[in-house]
Amino acid sequence: MAKLLILTDIFGKNYFSKELLAFDEYSILDPYEEESILFEDEHEAYSKYIKVCGHEKYLQKAKEFCLKENIEIVIGFSAGGSVAFRLSDLNIPSLKKIISFYPSQIRNHLEINSKVEVNIVFAKKEESFDVKELFKILNNKEKLKIEISDFEHGFMNKKSKNFDKKAFEKYKEVVEKFLI
Repeated sequence: MAKLLILTDIFGKNYFSKELLAFDEYSILDPYEEESILFEDEHEAYSKYIKVCGHEKYLQKAKEFCLKENIEIVIGFSAGGSVAFRLSDLNIPSLKKIISFYPSQIRNHLEINSKVEVNIVFAKKEESFDVKELFKILNNKEKLKIEISDFEHGFMNKKSKNFDKKAFEKYKEVVEKFLI
C-alpha cells in the first residue's frame, strides 16, 4: 500500500469524511497544529486559517511531512488541494501522484511544472477566477489531467453547504481508481 497523505481544506480534519477511503492507512494534515476546531461558517474558518497558518506555512508543513514520511500520494481539498499542487513542483523523491479537488489558489502559481502525475478536479465555478480560463492555461502542461466538475466548491465536504452526495460517490470512485 502506498503511503498516502490527505491535506484538508480550511475547516480541518474534523470535516474530512473518512468514508472517502476504503482503508485506514493514511495520514491527515490540516492547518491547525492538531487543534480540533468546529467552525460556524466558512468566513470563520478562513479567518482562523489565515491567522493560524496561511498558504505558505501549510505548504511548508506538507513538504516537511512528505519528506519525513516518504509520502507517495497526496489528496488535497481546496486550500489543501492548492498545497498539493504546489508540492508537485518540489523535490520530494517519494512523491508519485497527486489529486487536487477545487484548488482555487493554484491560479497564483501558474509557473509550476509538475514533476509527478496530478489530477485536478475544479468546481464548476469559482467566485475569485474563471475556471474555464484557468483550465485553458493549465491544460497544455505536462503531467496534468484536469476536469471541471458539475458541482460547487466544497462538494466533497459533508459539512459544506455545497456538499453533493452524487458528487461524493462519483469522486470516491475516482479516488479509489487513482490509488491503484
